[in-house]
Amino acid sequence: MKEIIIQEDVKLIESRLKKFEETTGCELLLILARSSDDYPAASLRFGILAGFVLTFIFSLFFEFHHGYYWPLCMFIFTLLMIACGNFSWAKKLALNDKEMDRECAEKAIELFHTLGTTKVKHKVTAMIMASVLERKITVLVDEKLKQEITQLELDELVETMRTHFKQGNMGLGFLKSIEELEEKILKDFGGKVSDHNPSELVDQIHFI
Repeated sequence: MKEIIIQEDVKLIESRLKKFEETTGCELLLILARSSDDYPAASLRFGILAGFVLTFIFSLFFEFHHGYYWPLCMFIFTLLMIACGNFSWAKKLALNDKEMDRECAEKAIELFHTLGTTKVKHKVTAMIMASVLERKITVLVDEKLKQEITQLELDELVETMRTHFKQGNMGLGFLKSIEELEEKILKDFGGKVSDHNPSELVDQIHFI
């Protein structure tokens, strides 16, 4: 996963993360996930559909002299395509937006609690998560931050990251979103949201 962001960008992001926490009094969890789920059903769907299509194309050029050749050919192609379905590009073809949105949301909530809020005593925590396979970005904040920061403002952070990600600059996307979140917290809360200065979370990007 670390090959997605160059090492220089990783250092800049983690340095900016420390500054964010010192300035706002808020813990920030940064996550870069290869995918939010293994999607085993997507591999199966891809295998069945691709196997049928390949068998149909094969039958256009070669005559099946026996009736059992068709199901045998489809069985072989399906097994091969199920194996190919484990590749990210193949899974993506067999997934729909609703399924990816659900899995990304569930994964984000899980990580927000297991890696974030449960490890922070004062519970003032935010999270920015990017999932590469689904090309989805999720920003979550705790109840304290929700008092002042609206969902519309969080959506603006997502759009900031998405714009830079589409341009192939994931590092800049993280940096800009951290800067915008810091500005929103300082503006909406009139300064630091918490007096707890010590960082309780690891000030690093979590590669999952």
